[in-house]
Parts: sequence; structure tokens; C-alpha cells
Amino acid sequence: MNTRSATRGLGLLTALAAIGTLTAPVALAAPVSAPPASKKLPAQPKDDFNGDGYADLAIGTPGGSVGQEPAAGYVSVVYGSKSGLNTASKQILHQGAEGIPGTPQLSQYFGSSLASADLNRDGYADLVIRMSTRISLSGWNRYGETVVVWGSAKGLARGTDQAARFKNEGVPLLAGDFNGDGNPDLASLDQRKEEIRVLHGPFDAAAEPARESSLPLPYPYEGDYADSWDLKAGDVNGDSITDIVGLYQWRGDDATSGSSVHLWKGTPSGPAPYEPVADHRGQLFGGHSLDVGDVNDDGRDDIALGLMHRTRSGGEIPVGGKVTYIKGTAEGRIGSRNKVFHLDSPRVAGTPERGSGFGASVAIGDLNGDGYGDIVAGANGTTVDGKKYAGSVITLRGTKNGPTSTGSKQFHQNTKGVPGTAEQDDRFGARTKALDTDGDGRNELAVSSLHEDYATGAVWVFQTDKNGVTPNGSFVYGPKELGLPAEKGLMFGSTYTS
Repeated sequence: MNTRSATRGLGLLTALAAIGTLTAPVALAAPVSAPPASKKLPAQPKDDFNGDGYADLAIGTPGGSVGQEPAAGYVSVVYGSKSGLNTASKQILHQGAEGIPGTPQLSQYFGSSLASADLNRDGYADLVIRMSTRISLSGWNRYGETVVVWGSAKGLARGTDQAARFKNEGVPLLAGDFNGDGNPDLASLDQRKEEIRVLHGPFDAAAEPARESSLPLPYPYEGDYADSWDLKAGDVNGDSITDIVGLYQWRGDDATSGSSVHLWKGTPSGPAPYEPVADHRGQLFGGHSLDVGDVNDDGRDDIALGLMHRTRSGGEIPVGGKVTYIKGTAEGRIGSRNKVFHLDSPRVAGTPERGSGFGASVAIGDLNGDGYGDIVAGANGTTVDGKKYAGSVITLRGTKNGPTSTGSKQFHQNTKGVPGTAEQDDRFGARTKALDTDGDGRNELAVSSLHEDYATGAVWVFQTDKNGVTPNGSFVYGPKELGLPAEKGLMFGSTYTS
């Protein structure tokens, strides 16, 4: 029997927004009450917490210490502007900060998962923050309390200390309009109950949903610790209702492993029962990383999958890993049209080598402003100038026919203009995220190097121009630049918003 794991939750707490630091008090925004739910204002861009039209970069650091509590966890937010991200414009969120319920404790892992949406339709994106584990007198309890922090004109502003608990036991993983009514919803995973919970908006001032629903997972929960799910939201069939795409990974007792991809299509009544995502032969797709976005600009979101190495369910793959593009469609089965890229494909930047980790992460975003979503693939095992596992990222340009390797680029710490120096086991490219932080219509690129500086971790921010990602103007920041302790093993950059 396979060894499995579960993500388990006890509910959703709401902090009517809070800001704070880990070690010293800071000036806080004037108290505001949680805004009432409203349908009058259109939702602002995802991740825009202060409504200025620029995306903000939220990063979860669940392994971070708060005071004397190791791995209590925190979330940093760096705000976008006309000139992009500026680490001087930041907020640090954690339990125990004014307005956020609870007290930081050992191994709470606050910031394990992040989601962003304008839950109350007031024109500001709100931030949903998950914590995953807590220790008690009776031992270790695994669950997923979650805090909602409300956006405002001053950013993630604080409010009252009132907290309300959602009635379900799910852990929010992503946001989207899963029934097409114009109100953002939250999707939650409860593997113990073998279901996805959907919390349907609008959400009231206490962050209570209008209603809840649930749908079954494809696989039964079999206990222990080796299952994982990654969920992404997007409209893959172009009906203006958000769908859920799920990547399931498992590891067995006998060191075997596998993965599969499943789709829950959004409908006016909420997500429909799942269907597998398979190719024209019926072979299930699998992977280690997942993102959803419109690569060919046809109004339907497409799926990008990264597969670093062979798994039992994945069959043979090229040396170094592969990235699979699955075209969104309103006709036929999702998955029947796809393209595969690997390091030995013509014109793909990089060199094929075992352990390259091509596909360790994938992100879709329009990097050159031409209206097509480009794919960025992390190759966190790339050897750079003799340094093994230093890592890199590789771009694939979007076109009306999907992604192309023509014009593919590779970036790493030894690329001219990129700050830092490639070192063995940096794992640059372990996480990637594309978002428009300066409002110019092009996404900038955030890249995590989780093992940088004895696994303290750091995030590189790349600027973009008409040719896509450029090393010019790129910068790097980590805990030190945010005024926080630089702890070994912290792995700053572990979590971005879904």
C-alpha cells in the first residue's frame, strides 16, 4: 500500500487586517473597520492590496522565527509602484502582530500557503494566509488555520481583533470565481474528508462566505505523509467561469512515485466533478510543478507542467526534465493538444544534463507585452560554471500557436547584469512567479533560490522589456534587506500567492 499524506484543516480565522514586524514596533495605519461586502466595485488586479493598479509581491516564509519561536512563520509584502517593487515599501505579517489573532508558536509555519482575491469586492485585493502545523501539550497536531487580511488604500490595513471561524475544516489554497456570479470564491482542500471545499462569495465583514459546497477528490486518503496536491485556478474552456486544475503527487513505501493532473470545470452551480487530464492516447499527464495562463491569447487558459525526472506514472523523459504545454479548449477533452519541450529540444536555451531539474517550477505571464503568455521554467539543478545544482531559469515565448523555443533565454546568477554569484546547491529557480509590479503591461519575474547562503534563501526580481526578461535592472532581496534575521535553513521565497 502506498504511504500517503493529508493536508488537514480546522478552519479559517479572520484578522481584520494587520501589519507588524518581528522584532520591533513600526508605525501602523490608522485603524479601520473591515469593509462591508459590495458588488458595486469591480475587483482590482490580483495581488494589488492597496488598489493602486500595481501588483504587490507577497512571500510566505513558514520557517521564519518570530521572537524566540522557531518556524512560527511570517509573510512579507513588498509593494509595487510606477517604478516597480521597492523593498523600502514593505509590510511584515505574523501571528501576534496587532490585529492578527493568535500567538506565534513553535512550528506553526504561518505563510505555508497564500491566496489573493478581492473577497469583499471593495476594490482592494485581500490576502489569505495559511499556517499548517502546531505543537500542543498532547503532541503534534497537523491542521490548517488560515487568516484573512483585508486590503485597503493604505495596503494590508489593521482593523478590530474580532475573529470568526469558517464552518468547514478545509485549508484555502486558491481563489477564483468558480460559479461565474462575479464574486471571488475560495477553494479548500481537506484530504481527511477526501474532498475539495468551496467557500462561495460574497464574503461578509467577518469573512464568512455566502455558502459552502464540496466535491470529491479522485483518490482516497490512505494516511501518513507522502501525498501532496497543487491547485491552480484558470478558465481553460473559455466560458468565463474559473476552473480548478489539480496536480496530485504521491510517493510509495517502495520508493516509487507518481503524479496525475485533474480538472474541475466551473459551472453556474460551482465546480463540476473532476475529470482526468490525459493525452489523445488516454495517458495521464503528470509533473512536479503546475501553472495556468493564456499562452496563445485565444481567451482560454492553458496548462504548463514541469516534470524534473522520471516517475512511475510518467514514463521515460528526456535527460534533465521536460515542460509540457496543454492547450485550453472548449471542444473535446482538455489534454488532447499538447507540446513538449526539453533541454535537448531545438533552440531551447540550456544544456541537457542529468539532474538539471528543468520543470522544477513553471510560471506563465506576458513578459514582453505582446498579449501572449510566456512560460518560465525553473531548472534548479543546472550546473553553472562547474557549480552543480546552482540553478537557472529558462523562458519559452508565447505565440498564437502556443509556446515556441525560438528566442528561448536562460538566466542564472552568473549571467552578466544579474546580482550574486552562482554557487553549488543554490537551487536558483526552485520557485517562480510572474506579475506586473509597475503597470506597464509586462509581467516582471520573481525567482527564488531557496538554498542561497546556507539555505537562508533569497528572491531575484527581473525586469522585462519588449524582448522579455532582461538582466538589466534586476535585483535580489532576502530577510536582511527587509530588516529581518537571516537564519540558516529559512528558505526565504518558499511560497508565493497561488
